[in-house]
Amino acid sequence: MDYNSKGLRYFIFCGIMIKIGQTDKFEFDKQERGGFKLLTDIQAERFVKKLGTEHFNERISIVEKYKKQWELSEIEFKSEFSFNSLIFYAVSKRYGKVILKILINSGFDEDYKEMLALKLFQGENFCKLYEYSFEDKVYIMERIVPAHTLYESAPRNERIKFAGEIFKGLHKTDLTDSTFPTYIEWFEAGKEGTKNREDCEELYQYLDSAERMLTDICKKYSRNLLLHGDLHHENILKNENGGYTVIDPKGVIGDPVFDLSRFILDEFRDDLTSEPKDVVIGFVQKLGDGVGIPCEILLCCLYIETVIWLFREELANGESLEECQQLITNMKVAYEFAHNRKEEYTGDNI
Repeated sequence: MDYNSKGLRYFIFCGIMIKIGQTDKFEFDKQERGGFKLLTDIQAERFVKKLGTEHFNERISIVEKYKKQWELSEIEFKSEFSFNSLIFYAVSKRYGKVILKILINSGFDEDYKEMLALKLFQGENFCKLYEYSFEDKVYIMERIVPAHTLYESAPRNERIKFAGEIFKGLHKTDLTDSTFPTYIEWFEAGKEGTKNREDCEELYQYLDSAERMLTDICKKYSRNLLLHGDLHHENILKNENGGYTVIDPKGVIGDPVFDLSRFILDEFRDDLTSEPKDVVIGFVQKLGDGVGIPCEILLCCLYIETVIWLFREELANGESLEECQQLITNMKVAYEFAHNRKEEYTGDNI
């Protein structure tokens, strides 16, 4: 149901009213109007368009169900975190301050893997998973306070130190089944998903080069551990004890050498041209020294990651070359970094 009133549009779904008006931010209005709580959000239409009214209706109804079941109060919708899921701050009678996360992916498999990865990664440096429902694709987890990202809360040398400490204690789960994709499968998905794109022909040489490099690295670094898959600064948050807590794993199987590339990219705000090349390589050298991985290997992994990001996550999903220009630039710069090293892992020149 939707209607207009004083220039505002309202959507009512399962007892929750969503109001879209002239505002740039989400906010959870704790007022009651006709028995409905108001969830005001100019971007609510984005979720409706993405999910369709019926599916959005179903996902929103989860709030009321688990508010009662998990004894939650002070529920507040957080727009700044809600991109591929619906994120709410809440207070749990049992656990205190929590985050309520409602997954909105269309496939059960992808959502199941996100929750399972979080469940398997429980440990000293990882956020706590308190309650979850695989059936309804919803969970509550520890809310990290003050939650400043590693990037904004520490200078570069300390970021290297903290990331290294977290990294060395992160990969403990050895999985032999096929619940999660492998890192090689991530690469192959990008290759398969773009094989019919005629506008990518000039880029395939990078895909081939990275594939050879990936094969070579996997011969020496062959452990099959559960990787975070998205270990960047925004997923490493400062906690109330002054340490850092890791959140939001994607879950992928491979050797840990592949789990630092997103961190390197994020250190330079996903733009490898933002600082001089020697600064970038110097950063990778220090990071590698701290975790016991040769700089040459991390640079090769960085190059492979830029290829996966471009091909699997963007081009395979229909993004245009124009929209991917920054990723293409990163890939070419990372290629230079990797191939300028005189190690046997560098592969053939293009």
